[in-house]
Amino acid sequence: MRVKLIIISFLVPAILFFSGCALFNRTGVARPEEPPTTIGYSVADENRGGNQVIKRIVESRAQADERVRISWRDAGGDARRQERDIERFIEQKVDVVVIQFVEPQMGPGIVRRLAMNQIKVVALETPAPNAPLDAYVASEQQRSGELMARYVVHNLPPGAPGRVLILAGDPNDPVSQNIVRGITGFMDQQPGFSLELQEHPMADPGRAAASVDEALAAGRLGAVLAVDSRMAVAAVEVLRREGLTDAVLTVGVGADRTAAEALVAGEHDAEVDVRPDLLAQFSYDAARGLARDGYWSYDTQVESGDYTVPARVIPVRLVQGNNAFLLEAYYDDLTRGGGATRGRQEQQQEQGQEQGRGGGQPPEQQQPVTRLTITTRDGRTMEIDVPGEIQSIETRQQGQAGAQGGQPGGGEQGGQRGGGQGGQ
Repeated sequence: MRVKLIIISFLVPAILFFSGCALFNRTGVARPEEPPTTIGYSVADENRGGNQVIKRIVESRAQADERVRISWRDAGGDARRQERDIERFIEQKVDVVVIQFVEPQMGPGIVRRLAMNQIKVVALETPAPNAPLDAYVASEQQRSGELMARYVVHNLPPGAPGRVLILAGDPNDPVSQNIVRGITGFMDQQPGFSLELQEHPMADPGRAAASVDEALAAGRLGAVLAVDSRMAVAAVEVLRREGLTDAVLTVGVGADRTAAEALVAGEHDAEVDVRPDLLAQFSYDAARGLARDGYWSYDTQVESGDYTVPARVIPVRLVQGNNAFLLEAYYDDLTRGGGATRGRQEQQQEQGQEQGRGGGQPPEQQQPVTRLTITTRDGRTMEIDVPGEIQSIETRQQGQAGAQGGQPGGGEQGGQRGGGQGGQ
């Protein structure tokens, strides 16, 4: 018995010790805790179309993922400021940088600086020429231009001039160049159109507005195509001032909030939605995958000088007034002052239908309505709205041919002529 007690007294502490070690390791307390993954985001301009949506989604993803920290930097369109932000990322020893270059020609130097510090690089929308990027996430830029051109060809009213003004961005911006390439590639196959290209450093809306003014001074325009939503809004403002919003088609790229509001208000015709929600999701997934596993799930490759870069290309879509609800996923309510949530094209279609029902009368010449108030002998009153002006009125009683006040045979009684008495 004594031997059994000695054995039991030895086994119980041993079991407790090894069980405790297993529990210790299972909870992760015994092993040093892994530091969180840090991802630095450097955007060219937070106010650019879609970047605020990207920021909101990325930060939301990081909050749900306890092992990820986001460091967000806005260059505000300043390339030197972006370089300083990159230096801060290096000092912070971030794992990955997702960067939207202010000046793509400065990209190779920035990428090499990060690579030398063992920091992975994901280019967002704007590629860097001949740079060892680890990932590239962008929208279908050339397809965006094709959608813009296709919209103009299919929606320019008969008799409108085929003169199309293209508001391009910086001459060194590959995104702008790709969009313009898509426009010209489609338009070159369409007879009756002439293209006028104006480039604007930093896609400056003020310079874009001046370009629209100059184009209008030279003659009638059929359409204005802008590679950036801010330039599209600048064009809409000029056309509104000149009273030409209904005469000139406008199409932009980016679908930022201001452009989307102009769209649903019927002042702007179309926007190419570059899907900032998907740009956010895939850039975040790429950065996290590279930091944790050293690879990510890409679907294509692009060439960058001496390098082949894994890439993910996001499909784009054309948004008009009749499907602007798609943008409410980014911005919630887009109506201004309770305005209509329809685009100009849909409104014009409805006006055309009304015109057909009204015998071809132009929509701006609304048919007057005359309101008749009828009081019977026994004191009953009724009102009837009659389209158009009343030239004469006949009263006819039925079933009481001999009644006082009646006129058998339909004699005219109290005929009222002319008039425009609607509203009585």
